[in-house]
Amino acid sequence: MSPFKPLRTEKFSQEVANQIKGSIFDGTYVSGDKLPSESNMAIQFAVSKVTVRQAVRVLENSGIVYTKQGVDGGIFVAEADTMSVSSYLSDMLKLKRVKMSDLTMARIIFEPEIAYRVAKVWEDKDLEDVEINIQEAQIALDKDEFRRSRLLNLEFHRLVCNITKNPVVIFALNSVIDVLEENVLKTELDRDFIRDEIIAHETILEKIRSREREQAHDEMRKHIKLVHQKLEEIYSSGDRQIGE
Repeated sequence: MSPFKPLRTEKFSQEVANQIKGSIFDGTYVSGDKLPSESNMAIQFAVSKVTVRQAVRVLENSGIVYTKQGVDGGIFVAEADTMSVSSYLSDMLKLKRVKMSDLTMARIIFEPEIAYRVAKVWEDKDLEDVEINIQEAQIALDKDEFRRSRLLNLEFHRLVCNITKNPVVIFALNSVIDVLEENVLKTELDRDFIRDEIIAHETILEKIRSREREQAHDEMRKHIKLVHQKLEEIYSSGDRQIGE
């Protein structure tokens, strides 16, 4: 039996998109599944292929589905990722509708609480990847691989967040980190700045490992604010200060 119903509204393409989304959200179709063809869906919805194509385009722009050409082509349910949100934030940053301090404020809200939570709940081998990350960042810095070391320093924050196992928090933070990777890595950062990041990460990890929740929270907050102060000098003297 088809999961789709004939339409009873004038906004046909939007209703088609809503029904397709509904069938994805309720698990009828999952990531990687191939949806019916445009012709097939046009019959099921009792609309034209053009209407279905418009609906698919809306879903594609939202990152919910993607289309593939060729013999094995078609319309597929996309994997959940942060690309759409990150792309939007990056565009807003370039248009100066989002400031670097806005991204930092988001991190100030999320990451100290993440560190607090992780210090409480980590278990077994949860911290191994974080430890390896710090070691690799230092090795890269010693080799004057500043870009790689900076990437690893950003990855540190993803790895700590992953330990929460909270998909909403992970998605939100990754969206911000994606933008930082794209924009901050274009900026020249000196050895001392990167080394200070690594030292801060070592301190945060130490507090998490010893389950000092308040201290882990405070060290993460201090670290993010110090990084922002440095980036604020580079990016714009017009950004408002954190906490204003």
